[in-house]
Amino acid sequence: MPGSEAALKKIFEAVGAVAALAPLLFAVPAFGQGAAPRPIVKAPQKYTATPPLPARVWRVPEGTVDLDAVKPSSSRVVLVGREGGALRTSPEQGEVIPGRIPVATVVAVDFDVDYDRFEVSKAMAKGEWGKAVGILRKAYTPFFPYLDVPENNVLEGSMDLGVTMFKCARATMRTAASDEERAQALQQYAAAEGVFNACAKAKWSDLGTLALLRACHCMVLIDAEKARRAGRVVDALDEPSPGDETYGYYWLLKAELARIAGNVTNELDAAVKSLAFENKDVETFPDALMLSADCYQKLGNPYRARDVYFEVAKLFPGTDWATDARDRLSAIMESGVTREAEDTTAESTFFGLEEDMNALADALIDKTRKAGTIFDYDEEEAEASEVAPAK
Repeated sequence: MPGSEAALKKIFEAVGAVAALAPLLFAVPAFGQGAAPRPIVKAPQKYTATPPLPARVWRVPEGTVDLDAVKPSSSRVVLVGREGGALRTSPEQGEVIPGRIPVATVVAVDFDVDYDRFEVSKAMAKGEWGKAVGILRKAYTPFFPYLDVPENNVLEGSMDLGVTMFKCARATMRTAASDEERAQALQQYAAAEGVFNACAKAKWSDLGTLALLRACHCMVLIDAEKARRAGRVVDALDEPSPGDETYGYYWLLKAELARIAGNVTNELDAAVKSLAFENKDVETFPDALMLSADCYQKLGNPYRARDVYFEVAKLFPGTDWATDARDRLSAIMESGVTREAEDTTAESTFFGLEEDMNALADALIDKTRKAGTIFDYDEEEAEASEVAPAK
């Protein structure tokens, strides 16, 4: 199966590049034919109030065209709401009417953000996603109306909130044992989608496009109708170039959409493209590996599925990806389907796949089963512990 072997080559090239990183672990209504045009009525601008938010705002005079030719001035303000293309500020002393800052004049804004970062880090390390979400949501939700303001310092934190909510939803779905728990996970995905949609308003940053893709990922995991809508959004986007921050996530989504459509060839091709890019994103890389391994199983190539599951379990110890990979690897090994010697190919020789992968897989499974979890994997130790070669 030359196509799958070529894909495997790209996968293992990507695996090699990420090995050092592994431990670091988002209408105009039609007029009737011949109908007279309706008069244009300017709709009133919607006002969104927020809690008082202290910030430093850098801005240039209204009407400035060349921002590089003008040195921006800065001032401390308290933002209290958003009205269309303007920021509303707390009234100056002795005044009643709130101030107004046109967004078009804003070069950057730096909000005061205060929350217990240590508690968030500790909760994430323990996989207590709900606790981390609670802290981050309280800290960043008030800033959502301002995420489109250029160069604000709360977009990344808002993205972190969305990612943490996504992880919380995935953990809930992974352990769900009832319809109620699965429904809860879907609600959590929908909540994460809402956060990513808020972040997608940041057209001034590549994170805005990444947030749009992440929102689409949530939609893909919620239901078929949302998945179709997500597919239309992704298809409307320009294909990113290798090295772009959105490259890995774009092709991961393409792979997920191909999986839903039942197109295994396109799924494998997109998964491999997600893997083979410079910026190895730990949020997409393991998922793309798992999808590619699943493709090999669907294509009737358990040897390659075994190899990729083994790499995931080895590269991402202590994660749900490693646990899932180990479980699927165990199923392959217990079936005995890879015990028969594989025909040697140029690709398998090039990658050193002629070594006893069955023995390595057995050793990893045995070690982690005894430990009850996935720990760091020592290949030399595994080779030394081999009892008998594979048949």
